[in-house]
Amino acid sequence: MSENWYEHKETTNLGYKLMFLTLKILPSVFMRFLAFFIGFFYWLFDKRTRRVSKYYLSKVGKSSSLKHVISFALNLVENVQSWAGKFSFKNVSWQNDDVNDLVAHVNSGHGTLIIMSHLGNSQMLKGLASFGESGTERKMSITTITDAELTSGFGALIQKINPDSNFHIISSNNIGPDTIFLLQERLEKGEVVVIAGDRIGAHSDRYIQLDFLGEKARFPYGVFLLTALLNVPTYFVNGLRHKDLSLNPHYDMFVKKSEIDFDCGRKEREERIRATAEKYAENLAELAKKHPFQWYNFFDFWDL
Repeated sequence: MSENWYEHKETTNLGYKLMFLTLKILPSVFMRFLAFFIGFFYWLFDKRTRRVSKYYLSKVGKSSSLKHVISFALNLVENVQSWAGKFSFKNVSWQNDDVNDLVAHVNSGHGTLIIMSHLGNSQMLKGLASFGESGTERKMSITTITDAELTSGFGALIQKINPDSNFHIISSNNIGPDTIFLLQERLEKGEVVVIAGDRIGAHSDRYIQLDFLGEKARFPYGVFLLTALLNVPTYFVNGLRHKDLSLNPHYDMFVKKSEIDFDCGRKEREERIRATAEKYAENLAELAKKHPFQWYNFFDFWDL
């Protein structure tokens, strides 16, 4: 397998626009019902997705790539529901983990770094937060670091749907000293910075090689370097559907705090960067084994 995920650019912006329009006219359950058919046809005609899905699922003892792809289609619908204000916070259950620490930290007005993944629904929490529904006493202002080339137009679409959204996008391709300074300013104001830790950027050749689901895999060095440079409380957060396929979804929200700080010298900093990545990968693998059909990283994660 030689393809990289960024060679297959996301073309979902038009799909998102159509889904937003459909949600204005028809009940949400109609979109969810339709997702089963869309997922089936996507699975039927996309040979590469089937191949990559089967390779990943073989590592967690599963085989149904069709179920995997339909679960992804439902995930896209839930993204739109949350950003359109049509997904209830009542459908989210927090676990007895580090969530209380996270909520208390956000309530106190201190900056927070959240490292998410493509396991489960990362957009849902951001969408809920944009409507002030995140379980915190204050509305969260969120800055997401992502590949803007692949999500061009999505930020503008969100602003159009929800003008009061405190949601900002920064391109991961152009992070430099000015970007770090901007992020530090926002964190000092008590804002939240969100980044995914399970994809290497389209223009990055640096990675950390770690054991993941029984094989060496590449995790983005830049994400964990950013964790060191910002040096604020960091949490690994995942929202996972109770049932992989459901017309009435309920989510469990998992929060794990990173206990590693970066009040250290440069040499030790590199060791702590790797240690943070290892803790992130261990947490991701544990949850992926429990919810294998909800990891939507459809590219060759293990190709070295």
